[in-house]
Amino acid sequence: MKLRRLFVVFASVLALAGCGIQPTGVVPAGDAPGGFQLGAPRPQITLYFVYAGQLSPVQRAWARDATPTTVLTELFGGPTRTEEQEGFYSTLSPGRHVTVDTSAQPVTVTVSESMKMLYPIGLQQVVCTVSASLAASGQPVSKGITVVASDTKLESLYCN
Repeated sequence: MKLRRLFVVFASVLALAGCGIQPTGVVPAGDAPGGFQLGAPRPQITLYFVYAGQLSPVQRAWARDATPTTVLTELFGGPTRTEEQEGFYSTLSPGRHVTVDTSAQPVTVTVSESMKMLYPIGLQQVVCTVSASLAASGQPVSKGITVVASDTKLESLYCN
């Protein structure tokens, strides 16, 4: 039995010593491979919904062009089923036509909705979502946002 163990140890040492790989220094191989990276951030948009009576941001993965108008249209689509199950909801009427004019300051948002239906939380949902969209694209909101509803116009609004 002892001879057998000695033989196994000797054979193991011989196998490790004779593997044929010689140590080398650092071998330059160029840049690291590019392309898909595990954990790389996906493009996202920020929408503001209501959670427990308070305005709350929601991050969504987004693969399309994230203009303020498309992001605001997404907001008016309401929370997803998963977001609703998590407790998020919207005070905005779904499917309303919206546009955002960023060609001048202040940025102007036009909503085909009565201000009576927007005010106060829905209005903040709109202003904060547009502000987040503009900030993500590097556009300042230095003079606030003007919201034009079907029955009135409010100026110099900020997300707070």
